[in-house]
Amino acid sequence: MNQAHRTDATAKVREFMEPFGDGDVWDWYVIGGRYSNILIPTDKAKEYNEYANSILEPIEGSPGFITQKEVEKKRPLLQAKWKALGLIGNCAHSDNYKLSDDGDAYDAVPLNDCLDKVKEWVKDVPAEIEETWKKLVKEKAKGKGMIGYYAKELYNLDYGNFCFDSNVYDITELEAESIPEDTAEYFAVMVDIHN
Repeated sequence: MNQAHRTDATAKVREFMEPFGDGDVWDWYVIGGRYSNILIPTDKAKEYNEYANSILEPIEGSPGFITQKEVEKKRPLLQAKWKALGLIGNCAHSDNYKLSDDGDAYDAVPLNDCLDKVKEWVKDVPAEIEETWKKLVKEKAKGKGMIGYYAKELYNLDYGNFCFDSNVYDITELEAESIPEDTAEYFAVMVDIHN
């Protein structure tokens, strides 16, 4: 991966995000964050996750919850598996609060390298509009509640606007839930938005 292109991609994301601060869309954001390393190659993600699930012991009686203490205890093994798979940077179970401002190695990658993962994240806009419309009608029938919120959500969905609920956003074409036809020159940058 060309580091200069990666740096350029994250810089463009930061420039795009700047006008949306101060609570307009986000209070703060970080490259990667809770979603760090989601964009690793799918085949390696599967093998890494199978390994992690085999060694991380969930809290007894829970539906698979794992304590931070358990993750910290097993992190050297997880990192070793990560490296054995040929992956770079920190493993997916690293401390996301200790990442650089540009995230980890797989938080900004060429789109062609993670296209299958990005496609999983793209929302079905017509289905989202239908579901949001139903919520709006239900709230209107009550005569109170979240009418304005759902109206704004419908507006954003209908016009492809960037908003807090956007999963995928093309900052070049300014279009939500859209993947360009020619993906060769694009990077995917994972952004964790907090509001």
